[in-house]
Order: sequence, then structure tokens, then C-alpha cells
Amino acid sequence: MQITKELKQQLLTANTLISAYGSAWSNQFVDTYFVRRENATTTYWKGVPILLETPPDFYMPKEEFFYIADPQHNPSRSTKWTGVYLDLSVKVWMISASVPVYEGDRFLGVVGHDVVLTDLMEHTIQDQLPGTYNLIFRSDGRLIVHPDRTAQIQQAQGQLKIDTINDPHLNRIFQLVTNAQPKTHVLENSQDREYLAVTRLQGPDWYFVTVYPKSLLSGEAWDMAQFILISGAVALLVEVLLLLSVLHQQIARPLQQLTAASNQLADGDFAIALDTTRQDELGGLASSFNSMASQLKTSFIQLEQVNNALELRVEERTTTLQKTLEELRRTQTQMIQSEKMSALGQLVAGVAHEINNPVNFIHGNLTHIENYAQDLLKFIQLYQSHYPNPVAEIQAEAKELDLEFIRDDLPKMLSSMKIGTNRIREIVRSLRNFSRLDEAEFKAVDIHEGIDSTLLILQHRLKEQPQRPAIEVIKNYGNLPPAICYPGQLNQVFMNILSNAIDALEDANQQHLPTEVTSHPNTIWIQTSLSVMEIVISITDNGLGITDTVLKRLFDPFFTTKDVGKGSGLGLTISYQIVTELHQGKLHCNSTLGKGTEFVVTLPIKANFII
Repeated sequence: MQITKELKQQLLTANTLISAYGSAWSNQFVDTYFVRRENATTTYWKGVPILLETPPDFYMPKEEFFYIADPQHNPSRSTKWTGVYLDLSVKVWMISASVPVYEGDRFLGVVGHDVVLTDLMEHTIQDQLPGTYNLIFRSDGRLIVHPDRTAQIQQAQGQLKIDTINDPHLNRIFQLVTNAQPKTHVLENSQDREYLAVTRLQGPDWYFVTVYPKSLLSGEAWDMAQFILISGAVALLVEVLLLLSVLHQQIARPLQQLTAASNQLADGDFAIALDTTRQDELGGLASSFNSMASQLKTSFIQLEQVNNALELRVEERTTTLQKTLEELRRTQTQMIQSEKMSALGQLVAGVAHEINNPVNFIHGNLTHIENYAQDLLKFIQLYQSHYPNPVAEIQAEAKELDLEFIRDDLPKMLSSMKIGTNRIREIVRSLRNFSRLDEAEFKAVDIHEGIDSTLLILQHRLKEQPQRPAIEVIKNYGNLPPAICYPGQLNQVFMNILSNAIDALEDANQQHLPTEVTSHPNTIWIQTSLSVMEIVISITDNGLGITDTVLKRLFDPFFTTKDVGKGSGLGLTISYQIVTELHQGKLHCNSTLGKGTEFVVTLPIKANFII
């Protein structure tokens, strides 16, 4: 696995997050982990050096806790639960809950927790009523706990399927439970003469089943019936006449009230006030019932408060984690953008240097060639004045060469070559000025020179295009002192603002008729001025303008209104940081729909620059 700069930065961030939140979550889960698809991981397990215990050749992306959350097995990006497995590092049985982590559509890895099952498996086997037994299985048929098949489950590493076991009774239980209605809690297995008490855990998709033979229920019911019949027969003969006279007022009515209160309590209404003035058992029962209702109300209120607090904490932590991941993604993208601009600066500087040397050689020799040509033309003219009738061979060659045309055209050609080399030198000088992108120190520079260099770089976009006329640039430069700044970074700001202005004018042309474009030509105004201890640069276009909704989010990271592939949403964000944070200046935008947009850059003449 190659340790790239991106991987190292993401692992450091993941380690910070896991260290911070793993301890907080340790009261619910034994550990918290983040596993990259490159087989790199960060894990927090309180008191256990889990990664030191892991075999060196252990490849985690092939394990179930990783691949169940990858895009192929989990396109919905939901939380997934593994089956039961024996962890090779700590030798305990557990399950894992895994959540996929994405950067946009790019799958990075999984974040998850492990739940140790040792105590659960022991209690499931040992804690049962006499004559009954408990078992646990998943909806996909994997057997998790069974009192008679513990060795088989462990031997199969938690992958023992019920349909592979030659046990028709167990298969019937599985079919009855998985085919039952979702709200069914007690099922009758008439073929095996037993009842099944079923509880389903939605997360890992488990079924807890208690098998209760009918023979136990029949024996207990028969014993109870005999006792009731004998006792009732004796008591009935003695008390039936007495009970008839007091049954309605003394027992039936209080019991009806108690029944109504029970129904009220079942509906969640705890405002119960039974009559407690009676001094008999029903009065005591009513008092106990009132007390129970009051305690239940208090308990439910406390439980709701705890649940609300827990949900709030989870929401806050989730929000914090999302903000941290968003900051990580933004920082990563900005670093890539900075590296691109630095590489561009080095490339432009190198190309400018390689072009500059031969161009200077040509430009320097053009003056000598021009002098030599003038001397030769004078010599020919002098020769013709003294020998107007040369021999026939010379006259024929002069006619063939069109000597008069050469004498007229050669100075013009040399002048054009001189203008062309001057143009190339200006372009090279502008490229070298713009290539200051990789300069790390601030210095005193001419702001106008940086703007002109940027305009020269963008000259190909300002020229007339097949779909639109040329864009006119009107410059109104004030008398500015040299600005102490980071020149390369400021050139990047000018490049972003001017590129956006050109984009805005091209978008406006697509929505206007050719006659409208002709009557309102595309124009960019650049104005500089000196205010009190500040340099003000204004760049204005006459495009469509910006809506208030877009204007509020203009400098937000990754926000863009351009089509996919035409903008990253970072140009103005980076420009804003360069002006406000790096130069302690201000950058704001004024726009009117249908009229255009103005960006104003304000730079202090003297500022505490960030180095």
C-alpha cells in the first residue's frame, strides 16, 4: 500500500476524530473504528491495543464488516450489521455495525462499532424457564445461539446455516417465525406441540425465540384447575348468599373503576385518581394503583427526557462530524488547487524563459539587419545612378528579382518583424509576471502590471468569437503607489474575477438577440483608485447580474451556478481568503439584475501580512 499525502492527511484526521469520539461512545460500544479501502485503519478500544494484536497479513476489506457497506453491496449507503464472528485479535464473539463514508460519490471506507456477544450468548443458553430453551437466528438463516449446537456454531465461525443442518424441527421453527406477521409475538407450532415466543431486533435482523412445550402449560393448568374447583366448591356453599347482597356495591363497582383505570393507563394517560378512602383490600389496591401510575408517569417523563437528551447529543456529534469532514474535504481541495496553481506558475515561468532567449536574440539582430539592408539598398541605388545601363545579364536578373518591389517591401517587412518580436517580448514579460504564483514572500509591486499581465493571458477569450463579438476592456487607472503584497496570489484573484466576468458576458449573449448584443456591446470596466490608506480595484461587467439568493452564497466553498465540469466552486472562495486573510483586505460584490456585476477589492497600503 502506497502512503500518499491524501491518505496520510485523511488518516490523521480520522485518528483525531476516533480518539475524540471513541471514548465518548465506549459506554455503549467496546470500540470505534475507521477502515480505509486501502487496508489502513484507526481504532479506539479502551485498554486494548487491538492493532498490535491483529495479524500483520490481516486484509480488512475482504472481511464482512467492510464489504457489506461498500458501494457494490450497499448502494443505499445505509447502516449494515454483520453476522456473528470470532474476532481473531481478541478471541471473542461479536457483531459489527458499519456505516459507509463517502466524499461525494467517492467511497473512502467505513466507520463502525463492535458489540461483544459473549455474555449475551451465555445468558441466552442459561436463563430459561424449566423445560424451555432459547435460541437466536438471523433472517438469512444463520444460527447464532442454540443450547445444543454451540460447538457447531463456533466451528463454522458463526456461518452455520439452519438449512444445512439435518434438523426438521429447527427448520420448522425457522419457517414459522420468518413467515409470521411482523407484529406476531406468540406462535403455535402445532406439529411439535409447542408455543414460540418471538422478539425481533431490527438492526442486526435477529429473531429471539423461546420454545415453550405445550405439555408444561397443560400440566400446570390441570393442577391449577383441580385446586380452584375443590376450593371454590367448598367456599361457594358457605358464601354465595352473603356475596350476592354486597357484590354490586362493594366489589363490582371498584373493580370496574380499576379496569377503566387500567385501560386508561394502557393508553398512556397517567392522570388517574382512584378512591382510596376504603379501608379494605380494594382501597389498598386502589392506593397502590394510584402510586404505581404516579411512578410510571415520573419514569416515562424521565425516560423521555433522557431519550431527548441522547438524541440531541447524537445529533450534535453527527453535525460536528459532518462539519469536520466538510472542512477536511474543503482543505484537501484547496491544497490541490494551490498545488495546481504553483505547478502552473513554474510551467509558465519555464516556458517564458525558454521563449525569451531566442526572441531576444532575434529582436537584437533585427536592428543590425535593418542597418545592413539600408546600406545594401543605398549601394544598389548608387550603383544604378553611375551605371544606368548595365550589361544585359544584370538587367535580366534585376527584372527577375523585381528589385524595385524588394527595395520598397524589405523595410516594411523588417518593421513588421520588429513589431512582432516586440509583441512576443510583451507576452513573455506578462507570462513571467503572472508566473509569480509560486512566490511565497510579499514584495512591493505595481498593481497595474499584474492586471495587464492577467488581461494579456486572457486575450484569447476577449477577442471576437464565432458566437459573439469581442469584449471591450476599458481601463481607468489611478495614480497608485507600489503595493506591498503577494503578487502571485493577487494575480490569481484578478484571473478568477475577470474569468467570471467573461463567463457572465458569454451567458448574457446566449439570452440576447444579435441586434441587442450589437447595441449593448460586451464591456468590462477596470478602475483603480487610492483612498485613505487603501488601494481600491473595481472590476465591472454589463452581464445579466446576480440574484440576491446567489449573492448570499457567492463566497461559500463548492458553491457554483456553472454547469458540471465548468467550475469547482472554489475560485471566489480562494480569492476571498487571499484578499481578507492573506492581505487583511476586503472583497465584496455589488450586482443588479439585468445591468451587471461589480467586484471591489480593497487592499491596505500597510498591513500585517500572514507569512
